Amino acid sequence: MIQIHGLLRNHHSTEACRSAIHAPWRPETTMLDKPRQNDDETPSASRPANDGHRADLMSRETATLVAACLSGFLFQVDLTALAAALPDIGRDLGAASARAAWTIDIYSLALIFCLPIAGSLADRYGRVRMFTWGAGLFGLASLLCACASTLDVLLTFRALQGIAGACITSTSSALLAGAYEGPRRARAFGLWGTIVGASMVAGPPLGSLLADTIGWRWIFWINLPLCVVLVSLAQCKIGNGLDRQHSNAKVDWLGAGLLAITSAALAFMLLESPLLGGIASATCLTGLAASGIALLVFVWLEQRHPNPAFDPKLFGSRQFIAMCLVPIAGSIGFWSLLVYVPQLARGPLGLNPLEAGWLLVALTLPMMVLPRYGAALTTRIPSRSFFCGGLALIGMADVALGAISGANRGPGTLAMTVIALLVSGSGCAVINAQITAAAVSVVPSDRAATASAICVTMRQIGFSFGIALLGAALQRSSNGDYLAAFIVAGASTLALTTIVYWLMDGKQAA
Repeated sequence: MIQIHGLLRNHHSTEACRSAIHAPWRPETTMLDKPRQNDDETPSASRPANDGHRADLMSRETATLVAACLSGFLFQVDLTALAAALPDIGRDLGAASARAAWTIDIYSLALIFCLPIAGSLADRYGRVRMFTWGAGLFGLASLLCACASTLDVLLTFRALQGIAGACITSTSSALLAGAYEGPRRARAFGLWGTIVGASMVAGPPLGSLLADTIGWRWIFWINLPLCVVLVSLAQCKIGNGLDRQHSNAKVDWLGAGLLAITSAALAFMLLESPLLGGIASATCLTGLAASGIALLVFVWLEQRHPNPAFDPKLFGSRQFIAMCLVPIAGSIGFWSLLVYVPQLARGPLGLNPLEAGWLLVALTLPMMVLPRYGAALTTRIPSRSFFCGGLALIGMADVALGAISGANRGPGTLAMTVIALLVSGSGCAVINAQITAAAVSVVPSDRAATASAICVTMRQIGFSFGIALLGAALQRSSNGDYLAAFIVAGASTLALTTIVYWLMDGKQAA
C-alpha cells in the first residue's frame, strides 16, 4: 500500500510538471505592475485608523481648550470670590481688614517667586507635566485652606496655592497655543478670554453668596472637583503630545528668590507698619533697607546669570521699561480695588454681603465687554496715548472714589460709587489685554517669551505693592474711611502714568 501511494504521488507530480512545461507562459502580475491608487482611494481597512487618529487629535485639541478655559476660570474666580469674602474671613478668624488682605497678598507674592521658575521648569520637564503638578497641588492647597483654623495657617496654604497657580498659569496658555494654529488659534484664545472675563464677573457674587449662606470655606471646597477634572484632562486626553523639546537651561532660583524677598519685605513693612511703630520706625526702616539691598543684589546677579529670570538687556529699551510700568500702575489703581471695595461696601456703605458682591461687578464687568474694543483702538491711536489714556481713567476714577467715600453719605452716594468703579474698570479693560503684546513687540523675537513672563511678574508685583500701599493708608486713617486709601491709589497711578508718557514715544502699538 505504501508503494502504491508513493507511485500515485509521483505520478501526480510528473503530470503537474508536464502541465507546467507545456502550458503557455503568462507574465505574473507584480506589485509594480498594479495600478496605483489615488490618494483619495484609501483602502477601507485603513480608513478607521485614520479617522480614529483624526478624532484623537480633535479630542486632544478640545481637551486642551477646556483645560485652559477651566484653569482661567478657576484662577479668576478664586481671586475675585475670595476678595468679596474678605470681611467674613477677617471676622471669623479674628483679623483686622489689613491683616485679612494678606490672604490675597501672600498668594501674589508666591506667584512673583514661582512664575519665572515655573516657566523654566516647564521647559525642562514638559508643560503637560508641570500643568498636572500645578492642578494637583492647587487642589491639595485648596483642601488645606478650607480646613484652616487660624489666619496664619490660611496664609501658609494660600502661599502653597500661589506656587501651584504659577505652575498652571505659566503652562496653560502655552499648551493652548501649541494645540491650535492660524485662525483657529485666534478663535481659541478669544473663547479663553471670554471665559476669563466672565469668571471675573461671576466671582464676586459667588463669593458673597457662599460667604453669606454656607460659609467662605466653600470658596476653596468648590476648587476640588475642578482640579480633579484638570488633572484628568491633562493625563488622559492631552498627554505629552504638545510638549516641545525639553531645555537644559539653568534655573535662576536665587534671582527669583531675591525678587520675592524684595517684594515681600516691602509689602510687609507697609501693611504691618502701624504695629511696628510707624513707617519711620527703626524696624520699618531696617526692613526697607534690606529690601533695597536685596534688589541691588538681584540686579547684579541677573547681569551675570546665563539664564536670568529678568534679562537685563531688555531693560535697555525705554519702550520696554514703560511697558513694564504700565501693568504695575494698572495693578495699583485697579486690581488692588478688588480687595478693598468689598470692605468699603460692607462698612461705610452699609451693604449686605450679596449687595457688596454685586457692587464689585461694576468694577469687573468691563473686563468682559471692552477688551475687543481695545484691540481695535491700538491700530488707530499712538501707543503712548492709548496706554496713558487708560491709566489716566483708572487714576482719576480712584481719586473720585476716594472723594465719594470721604463725603457725607447721601442718596446718590451708591450711584456715584458705581460710576467711578465702571470708569476704573473700563480704563483697565481697554489696555489690559494689549500690554503683553506691546511689550513683546519692542524686543527681539527670540526674547518674546521672556518679555511676556516679565510683564506677568510686573503685574503681580504691582498687585502686591498696591494691596500693601492701600492697606497702610487705610490703617493710618484717623476716621476709618477710605478717602486716604483711594486717593493714594489714584495719585500713585497718575504719577506712574506721567513716567510712562515720558518714556514712550508716539509709535503705534503693535
